[in-house]
Amino acid sequence: MFLRVVCCVVVVWLVPASYESCPELPPVENSIFVAMKEEGQILGIYVCIEGYHLVGEKSFTCNASGEWNTTTPTCQLGHCPDPVLVNGEPSSLGPVNVSEKITFTCNENYILKGSNWSQCMDNHTWMPPLPICKSRDCGPPGNPAHGYFEGRDFNLGSNITYHCEEGYHLVGTRDQRCIDGEWSSELPFCEFIQGTPKPTPQTAIEKVLFAFQEDKELCKAIQTFMQRLKENGLTMEDLKYSLEIKKAELQARHSAMML
Repeated sequence: MFLRVVCCVVVVWLVPASYESCPELPPVENSIFVAMKEEGQILGIYVCIEGYHLVGEKSFTCNASGEWNTTTPTCQLGHCPDPVLVNGEPSSLGPVNVSEKITFTCNENYILKGSNWSQCMDNHTWMPPLPICKSRDCGPPGNPAHGYFEGRDFNLGSNITYHCEEGYHLVGTRDQRCIDGEWSSELPFCEFIQGTPKPTPQTAIEKVLFAFQEDKELCKAIQTFMQRLKENGLTMEDLKYSLEIKKAELQARHSAMML
């Protein structure tokens, strides 16, 4: 038996050849290496010192040509991937050793979703999983079919009110508030009132075009326009035909006024 200690993971190998037939493995920093020869086989172990972990293969074999089948591992400081928290900050930015714990805080106007602490485990993972920092402001709310909302501020504490088109009534919460990045209630829907005559194609087209008057933001107005076009069962050809009729009516009215 022989013992070799170098200021070098646990690697175990069984080699079906004599120790002398294979080249000596290089020392690995921050580890302890122990090798034993038993019944024509070699048992070797690399053990990283406290605070370091193995990176590389755990087992080695020596082939008939006297070559090792893999590269030598390394012992690296820390045990888990560096924690990343967008719009926040972990208590430690450097390498974290096994069993150590860190805590998390979010920047102003962001709220922590998940655990406010995590521990570095033996398998190189964080447990509980790393949290996220979510904005306390809300995104634009959805529009129910045959409905719309009033309100242009989507920040924390802002309010919106939902309405339905003529012939529909609202089912759900009408007034909602932005609370920690979420609207206070689920999106309501607009239910058709039985017995109410459905809008004529011309009325539907007018409602579609009205989207550009409701919202000053062009992108939002275009989204509302396309949504209402679909909701009313209209196509761009229907819209084009209607506008051509309107144009012809205006031209005829203008000609009559000039006479």
